[in-house]
Amino acid sequence: MKKIFFAIMAAVAVLAGCSKEIVTGGGTGKLEFSVASVDDTWNDRQEGMADGAKAATKAYDKDEALSSLLVTISNHDGVGEPRQWVYSEMPAVLELTEGRYTISASSPESRIAAWDLPVFGGSEEFSITAGRTSTVELVCSLTNVKVTVNCSEAFKSEFSSYSITVTSAAATAEEGFLIWGADEVEAGKEGYFAAADLTVTVQAYRWSDATGQKDPVSAALPVTGVEAKDHIILNIDAKATGAVSTDGAQVEDDPFIVIDDGTNNRTEDIFIGGLEEIPVPGDGNEPVEKPDAPTLEWAANPEFAPTVIEEGMDVNLVVKAPGRIKDFVVSVESDFLAQMLPSMTSDQSMNMDLINDQKLISTLETLAPGLPTGDALDGKDNVNFSLSSLVPLIQLGGTPGSEHVFTLNVTDEYGQELSQSLVFVMPGSAE
Repeated sequence: MKKIFFAIMAAVAVLAGCSKEIVTGGGTGKLEFSVASVDDTWNDRQEGMADGAKAATKAYDKDEALSSLLVTISNHDGVGEPRQWVYSEMPAVLELTEGRYTISASSPESRIAAWDLPVFGGSEEFSITAGRTSTVELVCSLTNVKVTVNCSEAFKSEFSSYSITVTSAAATAEEGFLIWGADEVEAGKEGYFAAADLTVTVQAYRWSDATGQKDPVSAALPVTGVEAKDHIILNIDAKATGAVSTDGAQVEDDPFIVIDDGTNNRTEDIFIGGLEEIPVPGDGNEPVEKPDAPTLEWAANPEFAPTVIEEGMDVNLVVKAPGRIKDFVVSVESDFLAQMLPSMTSDQSMNMDLINDQKLISTLETLAPGLPTGDALDGKDNVNFSLSSLVPLIQLGGTPGSEHVFTLNVTDEYGQELSQSLVFVMPGSAE
């Protein structure tokens, strides 16, 4: 009889080896994500607004900015090369090897200074578990700074021509500054800069009847403490030439240029699938009311007394886990099964991981087709778990009177555990 059992096990091993080539879940899990967005209007704080200033208009398309993002996924352990897609072309579901990852997204173009070029970026870490799906929601926010310029009517009437130069502290000899002239100010042009301190320089010219030429007037202002998402509004004003003060004295001829830099942080957010991982209940800081711990019921043997192995035996169990099953491992103590069970498990042990061990699951699909494994257990709160067809196979080679112990270890998503041993005895007495 023992030879017959070994022949059956050998056939099962061959079948399992063949099916392994087509199992896609071995050592891999899936990543899926969704996309949402929020209002992308600036929360501008206008301080010292110049007379007649125009409200800035949005100079980019948020949907286009979203679809053009470059998304990169990299493994923390350096397994494989980082994978990258343009977001609009990225597949909705990805299969990844089990491990820790970082997903990041950024705008395809980033410059120290540029017209109408907001830059978005963000990153999240997540885990992939074999046979499970992780959902990640990645939040991408503005990573640069917007600058707009408003000039009062007094300033524009006082000066026949002017230029307003904004220079980034990160500027190089080739780039890093933008110049607003009358046309740019009138059009409400938006300048975008790297998140670094700025220097604002105003160079203006007014006509002098006395000299018959343009007289230059200049002013400068450092803008410090600049951070990503800041909208820096430069409101530029001037005192008119020949103005009279309240005491009747004439103001000095040279006009006085005032630069007011109101800064404001605002959130410009674009959302991508998933990046945070599905939260496991009880992981947060707030106290969580836990459901009942897992339990095991055996109607035919409610006291779990040792049971004689025989054909037609009733080992129909019910596992109840209100907190949903996360792990299900059956530990086996059996001299007879010790001869072949290690060859059926991935770690060559006497522990049967019925959710994560794809090698074992493939074998059991042939040996005990009615036994729930994998997705039939994962995340379930009530499972009919029958060993009625599996345990009698021990009769093919078990020693008379020998004991064979199956310990069911179940853990739910709240970390609560169940451990129950089932003792099966071969009929007859050991010699």
